[in-house]
Amino acid sequence: MQAMRYGVAAAAGFAADYLVLVILKETCGLHVLAAVPIAFVVGVAVNYLVGVTFVFCRGKWTLPAELSMFLLISLAAMALTEGCMYVLTDSLRLDYRIARVLTGVVTYLFNFFTRRWLLYRGKKKDGPSGEMDS
Repeated sequence: MQAMRYGVAAAAGFAADYLVLVILKETCGLHVLAAVPIAFVVGVAVNYLVGVTFVFCRGKWTLPAELSMFLLISLAAMALTEGCMYVLTDSLRLDYRIARVLTGVVTYLFNFFTRRWLLYRGKKKDGPSGEMDS
């Protein structure tokens, strides 16, 4: 159930990321590898807000420590995304929109398991009511 709720949070974050990426590339003319990190930051912000509200309960970390760890994980995910995008678009010449969807799957899995293990281990929201289960 938690993975499905995380899927909703990730989908909201990815939609924001993807929309900003297309706007930056098509309207502003940015190179895709310059647009990806900017769009990624927007998506991460949406994902965080939805994730802490709807998916995960705050763990034992203080808020500044939790945000720092979240940002470190997000930076690793952004590096993974940027690397995958480089390989798929520059090396394999795949359209950036398709490449971003493929890298989104990789990033989703990386983020879910890393955040769950490092930030929110042992705590989850059990049902739509938000009851906690340790």
